[in-house]
Amino acid sequence: MKHWMLAVVFAVTLLPAWPGPALGADVRIGYVDMRRVLTESKAGKQVKAEIEKTVKKRQEKLAGEEQKLKEMQQSYEKDKLILSEAQRQEKQKEFEQRLNAYRQATAEAQREIQQQEQAYTKKALPEVRDIIRDLAKEEKLTLVFEKHEMPVLYAAEGPDLTDKIIKRLDAKPGT
Repeated sequence: MKHWMLAVVFAVTLLPAWPGPALGADVRIGYVDMRRVLTESKAGKQVKAEIEKTVKKRQEKLAGEEQKLKEMQQSYEKDKLILSEAQRQEKQKEFEQRLNAYRQATAEAQREIQQQEQAYTKKALPEVRDIIRDLAKEEKLTLVFEKHEMPVLYAAEGPDLTDKIIKRLDAKPGT
């Protein structure tokens, strides 16, 4: 990370003498909040709604299973004094199997949601990067940073491209 930061400092301060466009004299830097782009664009809102549907459906299913587990545990606690040792062990084994199945279903639901989010991000990023490149050229920007990934300790108010990128992404056909 330090090496990358040094490279940026080098590029901004020492390269004006480099043949070609001078970076030190007229450096224009913009930034993009990629989280906002991916969540506030039309496509992002649509994916978010789909994920919320999946979450709600899974929560309802898991809530039913959780209720059954509570009922099993209450029944076991109530009856454990009158059950034989073999019956207690059998009920305990059945409860543990259901609990493990519940935990696996919960983990699977979380994986499914992560996969949906990752699939959307993987599909959207190339398109967003193309928009960023085009907009940076139009705005004559030298560098464009991701707002939350770069460890910037100070930044003067500069061009925030996020809203423009969301508008362009929303304007593309098929989104």
